[in-house]
Amino acid sequence: MGLLVNFVHRLVCMRLIFFKKPDLKSPKRVVITGPESSGKSTLANAIGDKFNLPVVEEYAVEYLSEKRSDYSFEDILEIARGQRERELQATNRSKGLIICDTSMLVLHIWSKVRFQTTDPLILKWLEELRDDLFLLCKPDIPWEPGPYRENPHDREDLYSLYLDWLRNKKYWFGIIEGDRDTRFEKASTLIEPLLSKGKKS
Repeated sequence: MGLLVNFVHRLVCMRLIFFKKPDLKSPKRVVITGPESSGKSTLANAIGDKFNLPVVEEYAVEYLSEKRSDYSFEDILEIARGQRERELQATNRSKGLIICDTSMLVLHIWSKVRFQTTDPLILKWLEELRDDLFLLCKPDIPWEPGPYRENPHDREDLYSLYLDWLRNKKYWFGIIEGDRDTRFEKASTLIEPLLSKGKKS
């Protein structure tokens, strides 16, 4: 436990990581989050490949492609249910960390921006992730179009919403920015000690 405490303290001083609860429970997930087209899926898959960790893909894409019509406030909750179920299944199957290519935080901010409110269940499920490590991807890479992307011009504003939430709620998170190699190196630096701790326990 002491090694992990010292490591997290070093990262805080280096401004790679922010806000970890004093009890330092071992996380079950590494949650990749951030506004659209900020490199979440690319990073999730690269981390999964490097560390041989299961990656839980974003359920929203599958759900919306099957719906084939505009989505509603109620659809956001259904997407959250499907996402949570996939994450729970992956956690139950895995003996260590899993990588989540989205999060309840994405769904909360999506719902809040589009419908000005969030279903309380999504906020409850988001609270369940408090002991997990969030990697917040900064939108400092070019926006790329996608079938369900809606915000090419306000990614910085959305990023601020993510950052404010994580800071104000004191979740454990690191900021991922820069080019692809720099992002991967920062993410690896944050994840490697968690894997080492898991092997020793």
